Amino acid sequence: MLSTHVSDTQNSAHVWDDGRVTAPGSISAARLLAIRPFRLLWTNSFLFTLVQSTQRFAFVWLALGLGARSDASGLILFVMGVPALLISLPVGVLSDHFNRRALLIISQTGALAVAVTTAALVSADVITIPLAIGCSFASGIFIALGTPVRSAIVPTLVPREQLVGAIATSTIGNNIGLIIGPATAGPMITAWGIQGAFWFQAVLYALGLLALLPLELPPPHNTERKSLRNEIFGGITFIRQNRAVRSFFVLLGCSVLFMMSPWIVLGPQIAKEEVGASGGQTTLLFALLGVGQLLTSVGIMRWNRVIRQKGLWFMCGLCWGSSIQVLLGQSFNILTLGLFLFLWGMGGGFYMNLNQTLIQNNTPPQVMGRVMAIQSLLMSGLAPAGALLVGLIARSIDSAPLVFSGCGALMLLSTLYFLFFHRHLRPMA
Repeated sequence: MLSTHVSDTQNSAHVWDDGRVTAPGSISAARLLAIRPFRLLWTNSFLFTLVQSTQRFAFVWLALGLGARSDASGLILFVMGVPALLISLPVGVLSDHFNRRALLIISQTGALAVAVTTAALVSADVITIPLAIGCSFASGIFIALGTPVRSAIVPTLVPREQLVGAIATSTIGNNIGLIIGPATAGPMITAWGIQGAFWFQAVLYALGLLALLPLELPPPHNTERKSLRNEIFGGITFIRQNRAVRSFFVLLGCSVLFMMSPWIVLGPQIAKEEVGASGGQTTLLFALLGVGQLLTSVGIMRWNRVIRQKGLWFMCGLCWGSSIQVLLGQSFNILTLGLFLFLWGMGGGFYMNLNQTLIQNNTPPQVMGRVMAIQSLLMSGLAPAGALLVGLIARSIDSAPLVFSGCGALMLLSTLYFLFFHRHLRPMA
């Protein structure tokens, strides 16, 4: 089912092995999912997202149930990201040189073991804040091992001109996971308590492992071995020497600190303490975030040909999202919180799709694993570190809504700066 021709532009028609022709700019999720390795990876990533859509929320809700405040919740999320800070770059080197399937299986198996252990501790009612911190750290190790590998694999499985479609198809799966995960976890928490959410994660990890076992991947691009230090700095050197990519990563770091970090630590707290939502209601509210992202992702697939200056679209999406974040922090009831989450998710659809597309379209295959590891370092490592800082600030001034909205305002100012003073980002494709 793989193609016989790979075009260097998105304006060329694509001819598949069976003779079908894909029109310029058109994208078919069905045809992409007909590629068996991509379908298996998509399934694993979808199930992984289902876990992620409940895991951080479950840990924060668990901490709140144990009497902790935002600073302790931030610490739990921070330690989950510590392994990403420590091992993401070496994992990127491994991804560029070694068997990526083996790395994914090790990651999935380890995450499954940690999920079962956490669920058992919660079910036995022996979980404490220190034990939750330990489980969070252990889970972070295997998340950090698998995340950059998944991202680096996608460009090797589909034709280059179909990469936007592959990323959009993956993002749609992730969005569905963001909807189904919270919608399923909420009733589980209501019926069986917080332990139901953790057992749900363990089952999903087991199913994801089954999807990986038959996966076949092309060999790595690099056969030459260098010192680990030189290999690690290969990705950093590429980013530093590419002006547009360098600026993009700085903007991406700002979005992690000012948008993602406040959300993961303060989102559940705002829902519970400011608008009075129960655990089940909160997970359903969070599902609206995925609905917004899903709609935008479908739109990107359908109208991909008109999205030429993807860098400009990415920054416009950040302007939209940061503006909504300011309003979201001031939500005064469940209805307004749900509305703003949906609108925030629509901006998040541009963020999730174009983030991956801009990096992978502008990175050579030889350093793809290392560059995606740096992206993973930001998303999985910097976000929890920022969450710890945001949690401490919110605790010190005793106002989660003010801190959340203030971070949104800082993100808006940062994006406007890049939009007007880093114009070389606009034409990125």
